[in-house]
Amino acid sequence: MMPHRAGLRRARHAAAVALALGLAVVAHAADRQWQTGTWTDVSVQRQMMEFGPGVTPFDRGRRTSSMRAMADVGVYVIETAALRLELKEVRPINKPGLDAIVGQPVTFALERSAVVVRGDDGLEYKLRVTKKTNKLRR
Repeated sequence: MMPHRAGLRRARHAAAVALALGLAVVAHAADRQWQTGTWTDVSVQRQMMEFGPGVTPFDRGRRTSSMRAMADVGVYVIETAALRLELKEVRPINKPGLDAIVGQPVTFALERSAVVVRGDDGLEYKLRVTKKTNKLRR
């Protein structure tokens, strides 16, 4: 076999894999069960965060090799007729985050311990769920 054909075959294979992965991402986004709600609380605070290989909640008394850095921590609340979700987003200081305004509608999808929010800019933001309250069971 000629080296030229082997290169072409590899390039076709790589293109096919990239296309399949792209379709899988689009299909996953379409599979989400999108809901609508309202932003009821939005706040962003700067916090010193620990990260790295030595970070664990079980090492309170020992010194570990962790690193520290300032981060923006966004705390958001979404409410629907049946659900109240408290969410958290940690991001670097200079990176723009989700632009949420209290009282405005929001489109979101709940996925286990995370929520994917569609921003006004067309991007999707993944936030960690810190508290989920079912408002119908009171």
